[in-house]
Amino acid sequence: MKKQHLLTVVLFLSVLFAFSAAFLILPDNHFSEQENRSLRTFPRFTAERLVNGKFGEEINDYFADQFPMRDSLVGLKGITEIGLGKGENDGILLGKNGQLARRLFSVVYENGEETAVKMDTYDPSHVKQSAEGIDRVASNLSVPFDVMITGRTLDVAASAFDYPDTFSQDLYSAFYSNIGNRANVIDTVPTLRERYENGESVYYKTDHHWTTLGAYYTYVELMHSWGLEEEVIPITAFDRQTVSESFYGTAWSASGMKFVPPDTVEIWYLGDEDTFSVVADGKELDGLYSMRYLDRKDQYSVFLDGTHDVVTVTKKDGQERPTLLLLKDSFANALAPFLARHFDLVLCNLSSAKTDFTDVTALSEQYAPDRVLLVYTVENVVTDNKLTRLR
Repeated sequence: MKKQHLLTVVLFLSVLFAFSAAFLILPDNHFSEQENRSLRTFPRFTAERLVNGKFGEEINDYFADQFPMRDSLVGLKGITEIGLGKGENDGILLGKNGQLARRLFSVVYENGEETAVKMDTYDPSHVKQSAEGIDRVASNLSVPFDVMITGRTLDVAASAFDYPDTFSQDLYSAFYSNIGNRANVIDTVPTLRERYENGESVYYKTDHHWTTLGAYYTYVELMHSWGLEEEVIPITAFDRQTVSESFYGTAWSASGMKFVPPDTVEIWYLGDEDTFSVVADGKELDGLYSMRYLDRKDQYSVFLDGTHDVVTVTKKDGQERPTLLLLKDSFANALAPFLARHFDLVLCNLSSAKTDFTDVTALSEQYAPDRVLLVYTVENVVTDNKLTRLR
């Protein structure tokens, strides 16, 4: 064997040994701040799980999540994929001006199990059952029930990508066509798409959420839908302050495209922020905004202190106002400060893994709202079964 070949083999084996040793020696990480998600720990082993393949699937995820230097290697892969002209990495598309958008996600099928991972499709029967869940709630409630299914970045920022919109059109059509006329459906995707095409930053480039500007336009749409257009606070009344210029969102973390620049985060002040009492899971917060998150990776959590099961927003002086029960995922966090100027809010985290908020009829009896609003992203319609269990 030639010396250069021997050297290559030795180097390869040395790197392999070093990574293997590091994998065994280093403790498992339980959370990735870079990706803002929990990491897979060593799975439970049983003979049954080995035979049915569950253990094999989970051990592969475990190795992928706990691999040494994982974040650096993910970034290297992202650069390589874009360099090869693929235009995406791990289901995250790279569009014009650094716009990122998730294309792939896990699909929940009719039996409620996650049986298809990273697919660009949906199960029509599951989507139909989700729509029927909404219709069921609307039939049971004695107060108005409004439904807002927020769009994916790929739907709103469609002009940034050379990607067919057939999937999105079919999905929205399948969902809305199965909702009866009892619920008031408010579709803001066309409005936000038009704003985006006109150059307005209504969705973050590196994250899947709408920006404060996008949340404001959504608030305006809601108020008009409720016949409250005269109460809309004009955009010029707010003091729009940039509180961060270093926000890297979930799409950036998952894409590995470390070369994409960060987003800015805005908070819109009206001067009345200290008049609100905000309570999250029984604990009084400092207010509508938690500035401590600006020193962390998850800067979107500046709105309402991030993820909590139940958040209430009322006026400290006890002023009587109509109550809005808001069933939501994280999109509603940036929307809530606008709605809080008109309503006492009760926000229940429908996407919670700890608490089941699918019995909307019982929640309505408990909180006695004047109206109920569902704000839920279309991706969650496809990837979880919460809407199918609404009652």
